Amino acid sequence: MKNYNDHNLVTFSNSILKHFGVTPFHQTEEAVDNALKGHKKVALILFDGMGQNIVRKHLEEDSFIRKNYLCTINSTFPPTTTAATTAFLTGKYPIETGWMSWAQYFERYQRNIILFKNVDYNSEEEIEPKGIANDELPIKPILELINENNRDVYAFDIKRFPIDQKGPKSLRGLKKRINKTLKGVDQCVAYFYFDSPDREMHELGIDSKRIHKMINKINKIVESICDRNKDTIFFTFADHGHINVKYLDICEHDDLYSLLRLPLSFEKRTPTFFVEENKIEEFKKLFNKYYGEHFDLLSKEEVLQERIFGDGVVNFKSIAFIGDYVATSKDEYCLYASKEMKKMDFFKGHHAGNTKEEMLIDISAYNV
Repeated sequence: MKNYNDHNLVTFSNSILKHFGVTPFHQTEEAVDNALKGHKKVALILFDGMGQNIVRKHLEEDSFIRKNYLCTINSTFPPTTTAATTAFLTGKYPIETGWMSWAQYFERYQRNIILFKNVDYNSEEEIEPKGIANDELPIKPILELINENNRDVYAFDIKRFPIDQKGPKSLRGLKKRINKTLKGVDQCVAYFYFDSPDREMHELGIDSKRIHKMINKINKIVESICDRNKDTIFFTFADHGHINVKYLDICEHDDLYSLLRLPLSFEKRTPTFFVEENKIEEFKKLFNKYYGEHFDLLSKEEVLQERIFGDGVVNFKSIAFIGDYVATSKDEYCLYASKEMKKMDFFKGHHAGNTKEEMLIDISAYNV
């Protein structure tokens, strides 16, 4: 399995740290370093799910976003919003932060918890206390580090409503907010997060006319924003790509499913497995028999040795989250356990697997 730790969201964000005088945690991205030279105002706009395959599918070569292409990087592994945006916003890999996937099994609470929502993944119950992920896996954003180390720089983030209760609700609202916040600021780094087109692609898949229309609208909005703020260097990018998917139910093979001691965790395209004691080898044999065509299976030892969740100091809690095995999809299939889910959403589009379409991200830079 390929290691994606050379050019990715972490090296990108470490370039931001370096540019504003903070010692980076990891290597930086050379193309970004060069683009940043001489700029005091930096704006970063992340459109969720709008990876390379989506940009190049829906935008012409002479579109504003594609004309300003800077470089291609990788997402984190797995390529999913929880891991990827946290990695970008901290400058650290998932193995370091412990923010590794959509849902993770917390032994203390005996639950699969959706990190961003503080909700039980299997039962959909809201969990008390609130903010478990933040308490168990504390992180420090790069924007906070920049504010602490460079008092002349205004570092801030704005996310789409309702993630940010005061955030913009539409692309037009995003445009107004960016124009307003950048006006009159001498030095800044601003991060803007918009959860489209990911949200719509989950529902509609990646080929929808509505998706095509939305991404072309994003292209026009970005051009207008950049033209309005010539004193600011802008970067547009994504957290991951997106593909159309199909589903497999592990409960159809009871000889395999019966070997598990805990529910499936992580992601449907990169599930983790907690296996009954003394059943490790049997699980591996049966899994590869039924799903080896569609999934690569790695033991915890192989995962750590190959550093698929990134470089750096390993967070000991990350090791527990990994379980005994991690599988990752190498084609369009997702894996789930019907017996474990109160409700199952069969999304048309998804991510978090190990295809290049999900991993590759184009960065575009404007007003360089």
